[in-house]
Amino acid sequence: MSTPQAWWKVLGLALGLPSLILGVFFGLYYLVTSEIIGWTTLLVVMLLVIGNTLFLMVRYGLVGKNRQ
Repeated sequence: MSTPQAWWKVLGLALGLPSLILGVFFGLYYLVTSEIIGWTTLLVVMLLVIGNTLFLMVRYGLVGKNRQ
């Protein structure tokens, strides 16, 4: 019994989530300190990035579950 390809995608997203959060935060924090964007924009973009990643994890998980 082998692991479906979709589960490897979910695992990759789950392992990459902490570095994604840190990378996006520090990139956006630089833009906030440079006064290019505001704190509200930072928060909205962070929530969108995290929400999109979690959505992809659930989507790939359900696709992998249906193919088994």
